[in-house]
Amino acid sequence: MQNNFDIQSRVKEQYINSSNLSARLNLHSFNTNKLDWHVWFFEKMDIPENSKILELGCGNGVLWQINKQAVKENWDITLSDFSDGMLQDSKQNINIEKIKYEIIDIQDIPYEDGSFDIIIARHMLYHVPNIDIALSEVKRVLKPNGKFYVSTNGKEHMQELIELLKKYDKHIDFDPSKFANIFGVENGKEMLKQYFNNVSAEDFVGQIVVHMAEPVVSYVTSIISARECLSSEQELESFYKFIEKEIDKKGTFSITTKAGMFIATKF
Repeated sequence: MQNNFDIQSRVKEQYINSSNLSARLNLHSFNTNKLDWHVWFFEKMDIPENSKILELGCGNGVLWQINKQAVKENWDITLSDFSDGMLQDSKQNINIEKIKYEIIDIQDIPYEDGSFDIIIARHMLYHVPNIDIALSEVKRVLKPNGKFYVSTNGKEHMQELIELLKKYDKHIDFDPSKFANIFGVENGKEMLKQYFNNVSAEDFVGQIVVHMAEPVVSYVTSIISARECLSSEQELESFYKFIEKEIDKKGTFSITTKAGMFIATKF
């Protein structure tokens, strides 16, 4: 079993900058649910005037980049990540001078109690070695009546791709459902209720339909553990041809996507 240091080192390597994340977002652009996830998530948030906002694990800043026109001048926004590379990409992508950027570990948030009206954590809690400490820290730095917006995936997320990779090579370590088991759509609400009095949930379901192998191959090879199994040109070419053959059987390859968000209020 990996220890917490091994897990954190792996995640830091995976997200040293936004290149791997961008490859994954590209595959999701083929989703038949044409409502953009980031627009949907942003519209679900209720952010009052003059709010002090903290996003933990902001990644490449795409949430704010896509919703740039909706950002209010009187919001005080801090975006954070544990990767300086991610923060640099985020700053470049968003290009809003008033936004602040900080390297922060959610398990040790360097702010005083009751500092923020809004805290956001999108698809990142399942990477945290100690979620209980993380949630305790989020609650601590939230103001009374502050809201915590957190997203994750469900156990059904990308199951077809999981099965396809198992068919190709059972040694490829790709199973997004393991993250849902840690903190997912199915169990996240109960975990949050241990720290927050009021927790509601919203689902976002879709289906990726691709006609070509390239987006699938790019997605898979953006994951370090999978890329290690496809490290040589020969292995990569073999995998590419396998994906092409699978798509040719029906003309398309479909992948179920299931994500959701929780809205937790501190009283």
